[in-house]
Amino acid sequence: MEWEPDSPRPQVELPREPYDRWVSPAGYCQAEFYRDERGYLIRFPSQADFLIEVKSGDGGEFRITGWPTPQCDAKTTLNLYHNAIQPILGNHSGGLFLHGSAVCARVEHHSDGEEGAVAFLGLSRSGKTTLAGSFAQAGHPFLTEDVIDLARSDGRYLLQPKRSKLRLFADSARHLLGRDTEFENDDIKQDVDAGAGLPFADGAKPLRQIYVLGTDLRADLSIRQFSLQEALSVLLPNAFILDVEDKASLRGHFGRLADLSQDIPCYALDFMRDYSELPRVRKAVLGNLANG
Repeated sequence: MEWEPDSPRPQVELPREPYDRWVSPAGYCQAEFYRDERGYLIRFPSQADFLIEVKSGDGGEFRITGWPTPQCDAKTTLNLYHNAIQPILGNHSGGLFLHGSAVCARVEHHSDGEEGAVAFLGLSRSGKTTLAGSFAQAGHPFLTEDVIDLARSDGRYLLQPKRSKLRLFADSARHLLGRDTEFENDDIKQDVDAGAGLPFADGAKPLRQIYVLGTDLRADLSIRQFSLQEALSVLLPNAFILDVEDKASLRGHFGRLADLSQDIPCYALDFMRDYSELPRVRKAVLGNLANG
């Protein structure tokens, strides 16, 4: 997959309507998807445009060009590429990518005795990254904070490590790393590098369980296993789709998610979004993992 950043340019109005949109729970548009004579154009309003060209005769490879807006910095453009464009194209090419974070956790009684991974899915700003950071701070290294990349091998789903960074708001970073943590802007997420206080796991781990974070930010702590039918329905919105009208691609994508929902236990995780609750959440998840 070739990646070619280009010079900044303003986002001009496009001559056609998008065939798909990503809309946040608050109602604002996060991304728009357009067809282009060269392939696809994905627009992140006020941030960047990405042109995706399919290279004919080259095994379905893609060539990507990105144009940040003049007000979008290079780091944001790079994050969009890693956290949205790559997983979108990965699923379109037959991979299995989900929107979520993941950490390492050991199950002593598991038959292979190997350290595994626990994944957290949920809407943007639902607390996935802060929860992953909390586990890391407590000695369970994080594997990824935004994109879950799964490779199926020998009946297992190996969760691949991604970049050794957590994107956190200032209050979460200060809770995890100390009140003297410096941020350029307290109102936007910024990259926090892994280190002694936030350890990172640089090797793939077998996925043990998936937790989907509830939307009630004041809910009591609870864990409930989804039925197989429920599990598939909650996994679908947490996947990345390029073309909602490509039926062949969608059938394959649906089949991979259906297999995942049957092979890996999937749970609803509710808890009050308060930093003081995080130790209880960690204990509950680890206890559920041990008992599962």
